[in-house]
Amino acid sequence: MPSPPTSPAPITGVTTLDGVVDAIDSVIRWSIESSSRMGYFATLYKRITIAVRAAVAEGAFEDGPRMQQFDVAFATRYFDALNGHFHPGRFPKPTRSWQVTFDALARPEPIILQHMLAGVNAHIDLDLGISAQQFAPGVKLRRLHEDFNRINAVLASQINGVVDDINEISPALADVYRVLAQNEVFLINQVVRTSRDSAWRFATRLNLQPGFTRPASIWLHDRKVATQTDLIYDPPGLVGLIETLVRAVAARESRDVVENIRVLDLIASRAAPIRTTL
Repeated sequence: MPSPPTSPAPITGVTTLDGVVDAIDSVIRWSIESSSRMGYFATLYKRITIAVRAAVAEGAFEDGPRMQQFDVAFATRYFDALNGHFHPGRFPKPTRSWQVTFDALARPEPIILQHMLAGVNAHIDLDLGISAQQFAPGVKLRRLHEDFNRINAVLASQINGVVDDINEISPALADVYRVLAQNEVFLINQVVRTSRDSAWRFATRLNLQPGFTRPASIWLHDRKVATQTDLIYDPPGLVGLIETLVRAVAARESRDVVENIRVLDLIASRAAPIRTTL
């Protein structure tokens, strides 16, 4: 019986966007070596980070250096979740939102997009608001709002781009995407917009609270986001169309986790067309 794969090394001390990409690459390499679905979100996050780095270089933000620092702080929450998952005892345990996502990686039924969106849900709906408030406390938070919206638009453009490019390993998903896009009912932009606005409201709420009450607010919000993550993996029965679409995609989607991650990593090496408005 093969021995279980060793855990990846802890990710600490990341201070630049190049460092974020390098750290994500280490997660992707481990996922390939371990045949872990963790690589699905990691490849998406790599592409998002490459796009943010390009947007900063192109002067797309009001304050490029500030957004580099903010994006590193934001990514650090993802790395903290990974450290807590792989190295319990040495690092604080992951939030419930991330733990639900990590636990689902062992399930063979979810499609690639479900694993990606679960990671997006935990990272935007929980981590983004916390990161914004901690990075720009007090009066600084309001000044961050415009670039906060722009960085979320960059994120949405990359999710759309990955879905559009995924046909090599998930032809049914590509077919579904084309049909939905042609009828203008594809909802990724709306999902990201809703999550972004929720994250901003959460950041604002935390900013108005006394510091000693914030941990309780984060704990409660984490439970709410974890419930949303559960629904991504197990949509309620009344959403019959979603269940039918997921089954149709699963029937034609490659189940070779390692090859899927390799293909997605090639896709992630270049950014999709970047947008800064939603």
